[in-house]
Amino acid sequence: MARSLQPSARPHGAQRILGATVLVVEAFIVFFALLVAHQLVPDQRALTWTWGLVTAIALIICSGMLKRGAGPYYVGMALQIPVILLGLQVSAMWAVGPAFAALYVFSVLKGNQLDREKDAVDAAHWRAQEAEGADGAA
Repeated sequence: MARSLQPSARPHGAQRILGATVLVVEAFIVFFALLVAHQLVPDQRALTWTWGLVTAIALIICSGMLKRGAGPYYVGMALQIPVILLGLQVSAMWAVGPAFAALYVFSVLKGNQLDREKDAVDAAHWRAQEAEGADGAA
């Protein structure tokens, strides 16, 4: 099976739910890392808060936009870069950032796979219902 970041056609599919969950949790992680960076890098507080809050807000907005096509999924991928680069101020983010990036990619790919499998099951069910209805009408 080909792996794709293309969104599934399901309005409330696993791909969207898993991807949005990871992005929202990641926004909270970024906020808590900001609190740590606030104390660790007192001379760069303005940069820290600007960078961190913009990233956290963008993650939350992106999670809400996942229903609008493939673009927000790629934006979510791009937002992993500033999360990882937060490691410049909080060294723990060098481990946490890539872990969440991998988790986001996995959730989007696995969610897409689950949605495709569910679509196949639904299609088989509807074909069986139509065949049953055609037999009953004849």
